[in-house]
Amino acid sequence: MAVSSFIGNKGLCGGPLGDCSANPSSSSVPPLEGVGAPRGRIITYVAAAIGGVSLILIAILLYFMRRPTETVIALQDKEISSSESDIYFPPKDGLTLQLLIEATNNFHDSFIVGRGACGTVYKADMPSGQTVAVKKLASNREGSSIENSFQAEILTLGKIRHRNIVKLYGFCYYQGSNILLYEYMAKGSLGELLHESSYSLEWPTRFTIAFGAAEGLAYLHHDCKPRIIHRDIKSNNILLDANFEAQVGDFGLAKIIDMPQSKSMSAVAGSYGYIAPEYAYTMKVTEKCDIYSYGVVLLELITGRTPVQPLDQGGDLVTWARRYIRDNSLTSEMFDTRLNLEHQSVVDQMIAVMKIALMCTSMSPSDRPSMREVVLMLSESKEREERNLVSSRTYDLPLKDDAL
Repeated sequence: MAVSSFIGNKGLCGGPLGDCSANPSSSSVPPLEGVGAPRGRIITYVAAAIGGVSLILIAILLYFMRRPTETVIALQDKEISSSESDIYFPPKDGLTLQLLIEATNNFHDSFIVGRGACGTVYKADMPSGQTVAVKKLASNREGSSIENSFQAEILTLGKIRHRNIVKLYGFCYYQGSNILLYEYMAKGSLGELLHESSYSLEWPTRFTIAFGAAEGLAYLHHDCKPRIIHRDIKSNNILLDANFEAQVGDFGLAKIIDMPQSKSMSAVAGSYGYIAPEYAYTMKVTEKCDIYSYGVVLLELITGRTPVQPLDQGGDLVTWARRYIRDNSLTSEMFDTRLNLEHQSVVDQMIAVMKIALMCTSMSPSDRPSMREVVLMLSESKEREERNLVSSRTYDLPLKDDAL
């Protein structure tokens, strides 16, 4: 009886004669499929949550990486609001970013005094009575965090103090643009007066401008520490104060050099008609490139012509001048017809300056003089002119016997 009961139980459940699946309630172990499905769903939910959190963290990280840094101390130890900017070195006393914004009506077009490839210049009359030139550069795609090398250049240029170099008061970042604060030049640029204005610059004023610009460049090349190559010398970057004193400005392309050897640049920078021939095809930057460009400015002062000439006349002022001298010799016929050439002493000095210009624009950089040598030659020309003036005035005086 016990044995038959045992056999019956085996046949009903779990044995070879029975079928457990027919009575699922009789088993305490769940099927394999029932365990795997919840686990898969849990793994899916966890992975999705981790992925979502990761995306949020990445987005936050990118936001802070692209956000303008605000770690530089503001003007005169005052905090600048989030709508304003960082100041990279303090300008003159009494000059704040808020005052600049108010003085230009938030850089309204009515305050524009000049435009260029690199940016726009505004005139700002400050409450203190000081007038400042505010140059708003092209939008900085990288935000207010400027590269260390560029910041070092700006800081170096801000320390330069020379009567023939435009003073750079400060640098800041405002509403997506880099802003330079300069000393205001009342007479504008040499290029504007020469080529765009009805105002006629007489030769003595032109010579004074040439001499001042040469002294400014000589300071950059020889006396500045570290030495500086401007890389964009042209008549539009030679600015004039109220007394027509020349000041070299616009260091947007300036390159500081620590060693005498040349530096290679990634792209040709400068203005057509002023670029030295070797720079255009080697992209090697040396001070000789500035000297070539300065020579073109001298040719502008002498001839009154623009640096770009018709193609049938050579295409540029240097080629035009050399062709003219080759075909007609160096005569006063090639000089600016607006000038008063009645005095031979003026003609002689212009010829001397023309020879300097031709040396500066030599095709071979080694044949060009240094800026110190240019200043010396111009100084000698000035002394000769003064001696000639004294001599001519002496001959014009009446003799003592005639005066009696």
